[in-house]
Amino acid sequence: MRGISAAAISPQTLVLQERAYRPGTDVASLSRYDDAVWDLTPAVFEDHSARVSINFAVFNDRWEPTVRAYLWMLINGSPRGIPGAVPEARLSMRSVSLIKSSLAALLARFDLMGITDLAQLDPLRLDELVVDLGRELSFDRARKLLTEIRRLWAHRDLLDAPMRMPDEMPWNGDRAFDLIAPPRSTAGSRTPRISDATLVPLIAWAGRFVEDFSDDIVAAFRLYRELIVREYRHRPVNSEPTQILSHAEGRANIVRALELLRDAGVGLPGRVAAGGSRSVSWSHIGRIARVSDTRVRTARSLIEGFGLPIDDDAYLPIRCTGSLDGRPWRDKPIAWADAPRFATWLQTACFLVIGYLSGMRAGEVLSLERGCLDFDAQSNIWTIKGRRWKGVRDSTGSKEPEGRIRENPWVVHPTAARAVQILEQINDHQLLFPIHVRPQALRGITPQSNLRDGEARTTSQMGTDILDFTRWVNEYATANGRADLIPDDPHGRVNARRLRRTLAWHIVRRPRGLVAAAVQYGHIATLITQGYGGNYASGFPDELAFERWLERYEHLSEIDSYRIDGGRISGPAASGLADRAAATTARFAGRPVPTHRQARTLLRNPNLQVYPGEGMHCVYNAETALCARDSAEPVLGNCRSACRNIARTDDDIAQLKQISAQLQADRLAPPIRHQRAQALIAHHDATIAEHERTPAR
Repeated sequence: MRGISAAAISPQTLVLQERAYRPGTDVASLSRYDDAVWDLTPAVFEDHSARVSINFAVFNDRWEPTVRAYLWMLINGSPRGIPGAVPEARLSMRSVSLIKSSLAALLARFDLMGITDLAQLDPLRLDELVVDLGRELSFDRARKLLTEIRRLWAHRDLLDAPMRMPDEMPWNGDRAFDLIAPPRSTAGSRTPRISDATLVPLIAWAGRFVEDFSDDIVAAFRLYRELIVREYRHRPVNSEPTQILSHAEGRANIVRALELLRDAGVGLPGRVAAGGSRSVSWSHIGRIARVSDTRVRTARSLIEGFGLPIDDDAYLPIRCTGSLDGRPWRDKPIAWADAPRFATWLQTACFLVIGYLSGMRAGEVLSLERGCLDFDAQSNIWTIKGRRWKGVRDSTGSKEPEGRIRENPWVVHPTAARAVQILEQINDHQLLFPIHVRPQALRGITPQSNLRDGEARTTSQMGTDILDFTRWVNEYATANGRADLIPDDPHGRVNARRLRRTLAWHIVRRPRGLVAAAVQYGHIATLITQGYGGNYASGFPDELAFERWLERYEHLSEIDSYRIDGGRISGPAASGLADRAAATTARFAGRPVPTHRQARTLLRNPNLQVYPGEGMHCVYNAETALCARDSAEPVLGNCRSACRNIARTDDDIAQLKQISAQLQADRLAPPIRHQRAQALIAHHDATIAEHERTPAR
């Protein structure tokens, strides 16, 4: 490879030669240049990240040596941007691994085309390639392959045959968007929001776990952890065995264990055979009594004479005190084997509550650490400090692999703060969402060789946890004759990334009656504006801007369809509303969905300045507005009936009729209020009559 001395690369050269890697990494374990698989995970600092690697088995012998040199250079060399598209910035490890996938697909296609050297990629063949990719692949997939050709060209002087491209810039510098027509689609988001039918019970049940069930689950799991570390496989190899007790001390411990079981409302720990017969779990009695199995066996007569029946499971002796709709949520304590499962479900509920009620990205939630929560008593505000990863770049524009602690903490609702406090009680790990909730055995196990460096759960694992949480809720609700099951979402599995988009949608739309975890969306919006959403580095204001743009576009499209179908539009701004609806539809219908940041700019488009109000639409014009002067938006609560910005559709008139009917029904109102109501009814009647005289457009 040109530009790098022969001495710079040898079979034993580190793959991460010029990259920072996680503290504590064993350098001897790092991948070397000639390895069949390069493990890039040590240079990935996100604890919630999955493994990242490059397997060269996907490349044939012709391409593999130069591909290896090319990818090593992308990892360690000076960054080079793609002209007119991507700034000069060092790629992240995940980006390099994705490049490998696109590169393998490209080279396999070249093999089918009979191309044995990229020097053969003259303008004619490049144009043929564009046609083939546009016909055979999705736009996104074709765009990625075309981008990799342009990236190869940008590094051509560093590459030898067969991967050195001609000096002429491919397609005269045109980008993928210029070469392949983007798909025409109606406006929408690539990340679908969670449907209301699924979201409402999902967040409600998560809230119940956090607010109502958590004390019971935490208490049971704490006892579980206390007891399991005494067992052989969970004790360090050279640790002392269980404390040796005298005969009297052992019997006293067993009696106390039996009393604990009785006080918790359960019998002797048992097992139920297939035929229905029951047997005692003697080891569980010893576990609770903190005595050996031998000591339990010698005290069988004492245990059997205590008078407790054999139960259907081995329960932890902690009575559940939480309630659901005024009744205990469990008739019995949590069983020994179920304690880790309930702790995982509680952890999942905490993730749902924090993720949905904060606006954090999934990775930001999964990276939270112990001590991140703070409360300002003076302002009565809870805040969470944490690390952000996306968009964090150094002075060269390259991603900072270590991320960066947010300058301003997230402002969160008390329910989210409660979830953080619970997570700090579930385990002692520095991360709030460690890979394992259940304590891991210390001996008698085979060490795994495929463990990733990150110690937090991944977004994929959390998606599986949400699925498992939903399954338990539905089984519990069905068994207890409840109707609030969590139905499948029509857009597929509920995953961690969809929570953020769904919150933005609800803050903007605020559908009536929809309440998550007993928190009104307006309150959530206020909190996020005070903290997280107020910082554009967070990206959440762009999410909100996108949802606001989408809401206005959809609403104006509906008005335009209504106008085309002959619907009436009345009021002094009727023509303005019709014109803005038509112009908006003409501009955006069938166009590619804008990015979130583009939506923030598009929101300033004059045609989108239409705001639904009570029985009217405000076609906002600051020069004629009576509610506010020189303001970017109207103050709908201060709307004046004489304003020249008012327009009305049939739906607005139907709302006015409903308001008049409610005023008319209030027959016991005091005289002053009654007179005011009659005046409003008369005004509404005149407005309705004027609208009905207006010809259809």
